[in-house]
Amino acid sequence: MKSGVSRAIVLSFALVLGSCGGGGSSSSNNNGGAAGAPVLTKPRFTSAGSASVAENTADAFYTATATDPQNDPVSITLYSGRDADKFVLEDGGRLRFNTAPNYDLPIDADRNNVYEVTLRATAAGESTDLNLSVAVTNDREGIVVTRVVSGLSRIVAANFIHNEEELLIADEMGRVLRVNPITGDVTEDTYIRDRRYEGEILAVSYGFPGQPYQEGVYIVTHSPVLGLYAQSFNEARGKYDQFRLGDPWSAPVTASIASQGELYIAIGDPSGNLAQDSSSPYGKLYRVNYYNPYAGATLPRGDTMVLRPRLYGDGIQNPGGFSAASAYLIFADRGSAGFHELTYFNRDWQPLDFGWPFYEGVQAQRTSPPAVVNGANIVYRIGDDRAQGAGVVAGLLNDTNFFEELGRSYVFGDVDGSIFTVNRSRFSDGFSHSAEVIEDRTEDFVPDVGTIDELVAIVMGRGSDHFFLVDADGEIFRVEGQ
Repeated sequence: MKSGVSRAIVLSFALVLGSCGGGGSSSSNNNGGAAGAPVLTKPRFTSAGSASVAENTADAFYTATATDPQNDPVSITLYSGRDADKFVLEDGGRLRFNTAPNYDLPIDADRNNVYEVTLRATAAGESTDLNLSVAVTNDREGIVVTRVVSGLSRIVAANFIHNEEELLIADEMGRVLRVNPITGDVTEDTYIRDRRYEGEILAVSYGFPGQPYQEGVYIVTHSPVLGLYAQSFNEARGKYDQFRLGDPWSAPVTASIASQGELYIAIGDPSGNLAQDSSSPYGKLYRVNYYNPYAGATLPRGDTMVLRPRLYGDGIQNPGGFSAASAYLIFADRGSAGFHELTYFNRDWQPLDFGWPFYEGVQAQRTSPPAVVNGANIVYRIGDDRAQGAGVVAGLLNDTNFFEELGRSYVFGDVDGSIFTVNRSRFSDGFSHSAEVIEDRTEDFVPDVGTIDELVAIVMGRGSDHFFLVDADGEIFRVEGQ
């Protein structure tokens, strides 16, 4: 039992005695302090006011302790705090998260991986609070990133070659390179160099493996003189072709190519006003269908490939690549006013309209949009905070059979070097999601040498145990599990 009443009587009596008689000398209490000094009676925490714990930790990581000056029994409770609902306080003062924390997807109030909770120690009716901060630290979770190539000229586009370990790299000098990430060998494709139309290379891909009239390397070029072209090349068969998509444009032009059974070509809208204009090739999606000579089609002349793009979709702003997903594709579109987008669509959906310039992410930009718009599934803001960036870069779909460390996720990035993942199910649940579902895995992808800071592409490797990150400054990094 506390002795507050009797202590008050004794203290009053001492003060009366001190005022009687002369001398003016000071008196002391039993603890050696000045007369009248209060005696502490509240319980006191003896455990620290901060703690740290590695992500994915499910067990108790901190033990709260407290004592009482009068040796009364002390009980400790989880009292309050902005993140109190994220914790469980077990017997003996052991504190744990009710769900193991994820550093890459923090759920504390301000999403900075520092969780705040207030503990309360109570003894005989008196209490003391401890404001505890818990920092969650990162675990790379088995991801290994190794720089395998450096010193290339500035890279503008990259892709993989079907069933080969070599990568296709397009550089700012207008060259198409074949890069072996195992040996580091770099070879310019002189067949393309000697036959392609002039212009800046915007995108590169390898398409139609095994198809005699279409297999080969595909590029998109833009020239202020010749205009916008799709071009194809197959040195083994001595075939190539060019297809003029449209007139030149004065502003920078962007493009992406995807090979998924057939070929898909996305062209950006450099003006912001052409994506819904059917007379313009800009802001559009083109499809190159598989050519079947046995279906009554005219055979191509001997020195050409079959390159016949047809308009397939509208509403594209600034393409950041495609990802293959069986009968589906994931298209990355970079924003300019607020949001970047990832849109999941079936290859046979019609009409196909990605919404620009009427929508950017979840924001309406203009009135009277098209009747049917294929809304984005994942959006994130332009910026430099967590799960924000400068321009989305399409990635790859992963499951536990491919890259176990990343789970069933979609891996993508940003031109600022950020690497993100999101659960695959978010693309097919019928909702538009934003930063609250995006895991920022950038710290997991820090390489052994060099820096990923100008991401151009995420490229599949041959097999199922690795992929590549291609940086604009001429570096290529291999990603694999431990």
